[in-house]
Amino acid sequence: MSTRPTCALVLLCVVQGCERFAFMAMLPLFVLYLHHRRGFSEPSALLLIGVFQALSYFGGLPGGALTDRKLGAKTAIILGSALLALGYSVLALDRGSLLWPALGLLIAGHSFFKPSISALLGALFTSTDARQERSFLWQYLAINLGAMTGPLCAEWAGVGHHWDRLFLVAAAAMLVGAFTISVGIRLVPSGESLTLARSSAAISSEEDRERRSAVWLICALAIVIWLTSQQASSSLTLFAESHTDRSLAVFGGSMAIGPARFASLHGLLVLALLPLFMVITARFRRRGTDPSTPVKMVWGYVATAAAFALLAAAGLRGADSSRVSPAWLGCCYLLLSIAELLLGPLGMSLLTRVAPPQRTAQAVGLWYAAAAVGNIGVGALGLLWGHWTNHCYFALLALLSLGAAVVLFTRVDWLGRLLSPSAAHGNGGAP
Repeated sequence: MSTRPTCALVLLCVVQGCERFAFMAMLPLFVLYLHHRRGFSEPSALLLIGVFQALSYFGGLPGGALTDRKLGAKTAIILGSALLALGYSVLALDRGSLLWPALGLLIAGHSFFKPSISALLGALFTSTDARQERSFLWQYLAINLGAMTGPLCAEWAGVGHHWDRLFLVAAAAMLVGAFTISVGIRLVPSGESLTLARSSAAISSEEDRERRSAVWLICALAIVIWLTSQQASSSLTLFAESHTDRSLAVFGGSMAIGPARFASLHGLLVLALLPLFMVITARFRRRGTDPSTPVKMVWGYVATAAAFALLAAAGLRGADSSRVSPAWLGCCYLLLSIAELLLGPLGMSLLTRVAPPQRTAQAVGLWYAAAAVGNIGVGALGLLWGHWTNHCYFALLALLSLGAAVVLFTRVDWLGRLLSPSAAHGNGGAP
């Protein structure tokens, strides 16, 4: 077995880790930079960050289309990495007149980077190769490691409001990523090679239509993924602050616990569960009992529904008007961490496998557009907080997740046929 795809996977994961490190080094303190250094009011700073993130997600649509039609995934990832490195470097100059050009560079960089790296990861292995699914799990590990270490380094660099140092840390990380992908791009199999192989198999117009429909279905359901996962930084933070006991009994003593500790618990659980998840799925695969990717995602939506149903029950047990044990929220985060592993990386894997030939980057762009819609939905749904009781608010989230599980469950067989070896060679039938 050739080691080239494995080397390419390691390379892409390193670059992905650099990108997440740089982004998360900048983002948590960026609101303080806008407020203290650039004179934005706090609401204006929050609004700007929200618009910036939304445009970074929505930019994946035109970026993915341009990647598929003109640039190719290899050129697009190098271009995206370079634009990101340049954007952080411009911010490091710490000049007010350069703020808007820097944000424009970052939005353009994300627009090319996000679709291209997922398209290249999806092209490392064929859609019927079990390693294709694992490649996105490794990417997810790189994302979480970068997201965990980035803010820690940013906090150290930004002590005393040395804003130039903060952005230099992000720029340095992204320069490493840009240099790495530029030098090692020859190790990455061309995304077009598998695309041409699939195209040459005379895929019918009917199958092409079905694959497009599958992409739209997956991305529509992805809105629920983002809507629920982003509750960690909104409703769950408020629930931890106002409706959860602040102390936890540990070995006869007590330990103070608050919203920040719960948020860090979520990240740690994801990192701890990811290797275990990979070991378990590998064992199932050896026994021939590994569920298909769509089935795993159904269980991911069910786990999400169970997490919010648990908090709805906590509301009925007293959290609507007083405080409850932190065990309720801890169990919720455990279920959400399991769900995140079943939905995030596996959703992207499924998307790249069912996407029509020569349309993978556009499909990924649509996924990130769904992320933007989901984030907007978080804000819209947040308007209900305080007007609804806690148990009604969380029950709504549970019902949305359960509804997504039911919809996906009804299409499992159809998606399975699109993933079958015959469909991969252009002979898949209609449901």
